[in-house]
Amino acid sequence: MMHSCGPSKSVSFNITQPAEITMPPDVNTLLLVDRTKFSNEMVNILEGILTGEMPADDRIAAQEAMMRLKGKLDMSPRYNVKIHPDRLIGNNVTAVFPEALKWNVIEQLCAKYQAEAVVALEVFDSNFIITNGSRIKKKHVGEGKEKKEVEYTEYYAQGVGKIKMGIRTYYPKDRQIVDQQFVDRSNSWEAAGTNPSDALRVLITKSAANKQLAGMVGDAYAYKISPMPVRISRDFYSKGKDSPDVAQGSRFADVAQWKEAIDVWKKGLSSANEKDAGRLAYNIAVANEVIGEYGTALHWAQEAYTKYGNILRREYVPIIQSRIEEEKRLQQQMK
Repeated sequence: MMHSCGPSKSVSFNITQPAEITMPPDVNTLLLVDRTKFSNEMVNILEGILTGEMPADDRIAAQEAMMRLKGKLDMSPRYNVKIHPDRLIGNNVTAVFPEALKWNVIEQLCAKYQAEAVVALEVFDSNFIITNGSRIKKKHVGEGKEKKEVEYTEYYAQGVGKIKMGIRTYYPKDRQIVDQQFVDRSNSWEAAGTNPSDALRVLITKSAANKQLAGMVGDAYAYKISPMPVRISRDFYSKGKDSPDVAQGSRFADVAQWKEAIDVWKKGLSSANEKDAGRLAYNIAVANEVIGEYGTALHWAQEAYTKYGNILRREYVPIIQSRIEEEKRLQQQMK
């Protein structure tokens, strides 16, 4: 709520956000492939010794990334998604992209699963560092007159994890790599105890941390390659200084009767002072965005500032212009 703009309310609504990457229009089914297996099992074991992780930990985390990616993509209206059950060779200790899969392999996979593109997880690199220490804290002990504040030592352990994954998207029809990029995520976790061992015991494990981070990577990549539902919020005026139409229209908006709200706010323009007219015009713009009339929303957002001088809402104009461009991109991606 923006108090500087006068009494206001907030509305949240769903939109479909276009993908960062526009896929070829004939791609309807994606095949997800885990290509993070080392070519030499001894290399896999050596990597585990160096990082303190069992080879199975990385495999479980990679599988989590694939499942989370599929789960997010299943929320999109754009694609049907399948997962290849076998783990292919590709990963290496240098954490750089391996040589791309041969096109005949991609074509065979697509034919087998009736897919038009392959999304392959080809690099998996993880790191987890634990630090620990102690700090003085205060707490209250006793009751009534005996209650007092005492100091005590709290021991803590902190884990900092990072995962980097390299993902390629293959389009065999044109033998084109549509996308190739690294996606990374990091996070920190903390646990406390009465002694150092207690703190370490309750701290998240490396395996669990990697699984969480891998899931975040899967979620993030879904938004890069597919239109996805997101929820956004807008503020609108609930009261005018002198015009009762601002509040009346707001009550219609409260019960999602946006067209009725627009009618009331438009009716109020003829009798409102300039400040209230600016609020009414802005509200009409927001209402039109909510119902998907972006061009009309832009018109009223511009009117709110240029005709009625609502300078506090001037930043809404580029927001709507951006939404219009996103909608054009979305229509192209949904063909």
